[in-house]
Amino acid sequence: MRIRTKISLFAISLVAVVVMSVVANLAILERRRVRAEFAGKVDALMEGVLRIGREALSTEDELMLMSYLKFLMKDYPEIEVAIVSRQDHTSIVGEVRSDVQYRTVAIADPTSEAAHSEGPILATGRDLPPGTLSIQLGFSRTLLERKIRQAQLALLGKLLKIAAFGLLVGILGSLWLGRLLSGSLGELAVAAERIGQGQLDTIVHAKAGDEIGDLAAQFNRMSGKLKELLRFKDDLLSTLSHELKTPLSGVKGFLEYLLESDAKQTSRERRESYQTMAEAVKQMEISLGNALQLFKTEHEAKLNLEDLAVREVVTEVVRLFEPTARVSEIVIQGPVGDAAGRARSDRELVRRLAINLVSNALKYTPPGGVVTLRLQEDRGSVLFSVQDTGPGIAPEYRDQLFSKFYRVPANGHPQRIPGTGLGLAIAKQAADLLGGRIWLESEVGRGSTFYVSIPKRGGDGQ
Repeated sequence: MRIRTKISLFAISLVAVVVMSVVANLAILERRRVRAEFAGKVDALMEGVLRIGREALSTEDELMLMSYLKFLMKDYPEIEVAIVSRQDHTSIVGEVRSDVQYRTVAIADPTSEAAHSEGPILATGRDLPPGTLSIQLGFSRTLLERKIRQAQLALLGKLLKIAAFGLLVGILGSLWLGRLLSGSLGELAVAAERIGQGQLDTIVHAKAGDEIGDLAAQFNRMSGKLKELLRFKDDLLSTLSHELKTPLSGVKGFLEYLLESDAKQTSRERRESYQTMAEAVKQMEISLGNALQLFKTEHEAKLNLEDLAVREVVTEVVRLFEPTARVSEIVIQGPVGDAAGRARSDRELVRRLAINLVSNALKYTPPGGVVTLRLQEDRGSVLFSVQDTGPGIAPEYRDQLFSKFYRVPANGHPQRIPGTGLGLAIAKQAADLLGGRIWLESEVGRGSTFYVSIPKRGGDGQ
């Protein structure tokens, strides 16, 4: 059974039980009210009879009493019979037509002994004390019950209208509540199924302010977290791939250089080439570990600060890329300038900056071109730049240049350049972690220059 049906049946049953309970209690109360009203009317009538009876006894005018009783029976049909008794005779007005209940008043002559006796006078007819008048009125129980039923039926008609309205409101409310709950839960179920199928952009549109809204918000946060984790996985794989390709390109370049000119190399040159390749493999291992750490703590990465000569790091990077540049017929120069670039900084982040900027410059520089690295110092930072003689970058593409996976299009189409499009994004991330800044100056057709300012006293105020 659907949850909407369950809620509707429960709400309707609950409303029906409440309405029936109210109707039953009101019917009992109405019966009591009519009985109390009838009893009050009887008491009032008997008071009037008592008063007229005393007057008739004192004036010895029994005809006045009988006329009053006839008038009373005419106005009050519930009085079926009236019996007036004295010691010597009894007079009856009316007749018994149904089940009746009697009410009696006895009036004693003030001059008689009965007037001075204690307690009520219960006798009638010949049993009455001398000078005593007894008046009995017979009230119809059948008529009383009929009036009770009429009053209850009138009340029931009103209650049925109220009950019908209550049931209608209950049915509409239960249908609305069932639709609200089942609709929201159904949407959550559909959304969960879509996410299970890999559609991680799925969100649930539910109004906040209640538990269903809170559940929908939690579901959307979970969906966003799953999407973020998937993106993290993709970014991590792409970054690791990128970090592997750069050192491997250097090793590949050295191997090609050794194979092509092995006969012309001295033992010392060959040993230096092997040593450079070993260092490249070692740095590749370090880069992979640092890339993993960088992604795990992207927003709270801890810097390994040390007194660093930036020139040494840049020189190592130039040595790593010289074979690749040579194979590609590109001249790599630098670092130009005499500045040592002393700074308290993180060696691996500075190395990552240099590797990605140089790698990017070599990719976009055509054969016969030049890539130039420069170092400058001012009071608070070391300025490192990489200049190429590539095609340059138009202004409309510069805002997205440091985004992940972005490739600058050529003539409106993506360029067929090796890589993942992560190099500049990683470089910017490293610059930000160092507390520095990275920017570009470029002119279409005349190459590009990337600048990085590295604080001398460590990133983020450390």
